[in-house]
Amino acid sequence: MNIYPILAPISVGIGVLAGYFLMKYIAKKMGKPFPGIGELMFPMHHKDSKIDKRHRKQK
Repeated sequence: MNIYPILAPISVGIGVLAGYFLMKYIAKKMGKPFPGIGELMFPMHHKDSKIDKRHRKQK
């Protein structure tokens, strides 16, 4: 009997939970809100759009 089909979902779940709590800890230490899924998937796009909004307000 192969135990890989049992261990794979468990290890992925542990990794997801560890990542979630690590992100919450880092965000809390930096004093920033927990990032949304869009910021996690496309961080440069969100950074660029915030910079663009700041430049639009100055003009």
